[in-house]
Amino acid sequence: MRISPGARVAVLSPSFAALGAFPHVHERGMRVLPDRLGLVPVEHPTTRQVGASAAARAADLTAAWTGPSIAAIMATIGGNDQITVLPHLDPAVFRSVPPKPFAGCRRVQ
Repeated sequence: MRISPGARVAVLSPSFAALGAFPHVHERGMRVLPDRLGLVPVEHPTTRQVGASAAARAADLTAAWTGPSIAAIMATIGGNDQITVLPHLDPAVFRSVPPKPFAGCRRVQ
């Protein structure tokens, strides 16, 4: 599945909102999406919110996945805390809409 220039990409922090601790790194990445890739970043409410509840992070993920204007999802950072989001996700909601690309990475050690 390809996404085209001009596509809206949800930017989420489903685990730790490191962006609140390292905003300069996040801002640089947010500039790369439109400047180099031609994509429109859509930052969700908990993306920079250090200490956001698992329920709030799940709500952002659900909104991005089901949002018809969102072409893809990009997780800003990985982490062990993502597991706490799972109980707050409704699999039926995710199955009810077409899949979309979901990109992210785990830190390399």
